[in-house]
Amino acid sequence: MSAPLRRVEAARVAYALAMLAAPRRLQRLLGVRVDRPGTVVVRVLGARQLVQGLASGVSPSPEVLAMGVWVDLAHASTGLGLAAVDRSRARAGLTDAVLAATWAAAGLWDLRTARATPPAHDRRRDELARAVLRRAPGGPWLLSQAHAARRRSARRALHAVG
Repeated sequence: MSAPLRRVEAARVAYALAMLAAPRRLQRLLGVRVDRPGTVVVRVLGARQLVQGLASGVSPSPEVLAMGVWVDLAHASTGLGLAAVDRSRARAGLTDAVLAATWAAAGLWDLRTARATPPAHDRRRDELARAVLRRAPGGPWLLSQAHAARRRSARRALHAVG
């Protein structure tokens, strides 16, 4: 994981800015109903995406990546819930769920393939991610993936030296 903004998070930030700047245009582009409540929700979700993109975009630890996957999966489940309870917003809910699941898949890919930041790199956001993942549904599995990423990085470092 290098210092520049990760590509997936750069795309997330761009998407978030579109959600914030032109929510109605984005709703039309996605083929979902355009109305005031929907526009407000798009802006709120845009703010969420922006915060996540900035928080995990530059040199994230495996724990932060795992937390991002969890947040995206929770987001996807709310989209499915919306589709199930409000038929008039089913397309919006399903579209949002697919997009959130795509972000989650990209985060899981990064978690499984990227080099981990060194343990000295740990910050408050890493401690927070670990604390939340220990208690969140599905979080322990994601935390185990973060630990596996740290082990893979340690093995790579040993092979590079020896």
